[in-house]
Amino acid sequence: MSISFENPIVGDIGGDQEDSLGASPPQKKHKLDDKECHGAKEKEKEMPTSEKDSCCSNEIFTISDEQFEKLKLDYCPEGVEEIDQDVWTKYFKEIEESEGFDIYHYPGLCLMARFTPLDVDNFSSDLAEPSKAAIVHFNKEKIKNYKLEKVEKANAQLGGAGVNYYITFQAKDFVTNAFDTFQALVWNGWNPESIDVQFCRLKSVPAT
Repeated sequence: MSISFENPIVGDIGGDQEDSLGASPPQKKHKLDDKECHGAKEKEKEMPTSEKDSCCSNEIFTISDEQFEKLKLDYCPEGVEEIDQDVWTKYFKEIEESEGFDIYHYPGLCLMARFTPLDVDNFSSDLAEPSKAAIVHFNKEKIKNYKLEKVEKANAQLGGAGVNYYITFQAKDFVTNAFDTFQALVWNGWNPESIDVQFCRLKSVPAT
């Protein structure tokens, strides 16, 4: 029986796989499409050479039923039985194209959904200090006088002993009275005082 996925579900293979393949029961074949290799690339270094070659090719890659079920759990939120290929494809594409700032298709909370959209109302206290730090960073770097007005949206990604916040917010220039939209990547450690602004920039306007 062969199952084909548009998104290569191989992100968690590795470790004990070399030992398990030889003695595994009859295996299913899963066709891997080279269109989406984002989930797999993060753990590519852990894979045997043959697995790396298969990740970004149209070859048939064979894994055991047990391994497939393990990977399925990584891509399915709690209570979901099937992998929504269309949502995952759009999710990875949005992350890549927006550099983590604009996510409109979220598969749900699970291991491989590394970028999580936040409800800015419920997370307002968590986002306040990183956002303020970001606009202060921008003012010092560009010699401007902006003040934070409103957080529009934010995505979170675990980053070591803290969280990377991808924040989109509005700020007012108190010299020109103009309102502008910014994007900032800010790492916030578990210690609330540990804030590191990676960058803060004006959000580019798409060409019309």
